[in-house]
Amino acid sequence: MSLLDKNAPIWGTGDAMSDTIKPPKWTDVYPQGCKAGDEEQDFFISLARNQKWQWRSVAAIAKESGLSKERVEELLQKYWKKGMVFQNPQNDDQWAYWERVPNMLPKAKSSVTDDDHRSRIDKAKS
Repeated sequence: MSLLDKNAPIWGTGDAMSDTIKPPKWTDVYPQGCKAGDEEQDFFISLARNQKWQWRSVAAIAKESGLSKERVEELLQKYWKKGMVFQNPQNDDQWAYWERVPNMLPKAKSSVTDDDHRSRIDKAKS
């Protein structure tokens, strides 16, 4: 399953968390207290909690979570649309939770006023 195409959102590569748009944490959005919620909790624990892995394959997520590959792909699609998971640009079978790859978050857009302010300060310094 490859989601990297011309219709995919463009994500920034800023390294400072302060200049990025942060999506919600998975613990705040998954449906708690039902079968689907239990599956999604297992999915996110597999994807996000293991400090050894930044990127996880669909097969690895499925194996660790106990979910089918099809269910993992459904959840990846659901949370990719919300900007909470990212597909590895070098390997379309690998995925990561946004907190594990903060450099993939979209950059916050600055206003025209902020840009003008920074430009004037830069000119004054030189």
